[in-house]
Amino acid sequence: EIHPIMSKAYIMMDDGTCMVLGKDEGEVLEADGTKIVRDSTKVKYTSENDKETSKIAYNELNVPRGGEYALELSDGTKVWVNADSRLKYPIRFREECREVYLLTGEAYFEVARNEAKPFWVHTSRGSVKVLGTEFNVSAYPESQEIATTLISGSIRVDYNNLTTSVILHPNEQFAYNRNNKKYDLSNPDMDDVTAWQRGELVLQKMTLTDIINVLERKYPYAFVYSIKNLKNDRFSFRFKDNAPLEEVMEIIVNVVGQMDYRIVEDKCYLTRI
Repeated sequence: EIHPIMSKAYIMMDDGTCMVLGKDEGEVLEADGTKIVRDSTKVKYTSENDKETSKIAYNELNVPRGGEYALELSDGTKVWVNADSRLKYPIRFREECREVYLLTGEAYFEVARNEAKPFWVHTSRGSVKVLGTEFNVSAYPESQEIATTLISGSIRVDYNNLTTSVILHPNEQFAYNRNNKKYDLSNPDMDDVTAWQRGELVLQKMTLTDIINVLERKYPYAFVYSIKNLKNDRFSFRFKDNAPLEEVMEIIVNVVGQMDYRIVEDKCYLTRI
């Protein structure tokens, strides 16, 4: 059975070195007094230097396809980073604010409250400002939409080249289409939004192309298919407990119909029948 690979990632350090995560325990002490402690599922930053800093050194957490990893920043903010994602963040935050950069992918934030130092999450198409709250940001490059979903608290989303903003309330999702510059405000099922953190796979009203994009992120396999052989219909599926790829594909091809699959080495081939 082919299960998704969990708790796998690496950090590109400020000096260019690479720290591999997910295999063993260990700790690193940075020159500024910041301690980096890692185990098989998460990495934690703690600062032993109480002095504020104006000089910023960044690390970048890279989570590959099929992986997932947890991170605790130096201010106590907790972040769960989904597969095929990159998060850039300072080892220690500046005096006036806290800023991180979701370069690509999806992450769930549980922000440590500090009204004197707002927390910003920047993406390629907008920014989210918070004081202390829980929210999810999805910004995969192959998706037309960047979606920000508020679980609790309050956040401001800046978009359209940071010229426009909207305030979100709990259980609201703001989705901005990077192509047509339009947005949608909705109230999705919060269990669906956070399902990936529990190992669940939720596919809501997606085309087969969109479904394949999600599967390629969750499982370490490349899908081989012809676009003209895929239906344009939309489908919804829900799989729990890190379902193996074979189980997922059996259900999908049975529901879609006139389609078969076979897995050979690191590829999954889709064919019409």
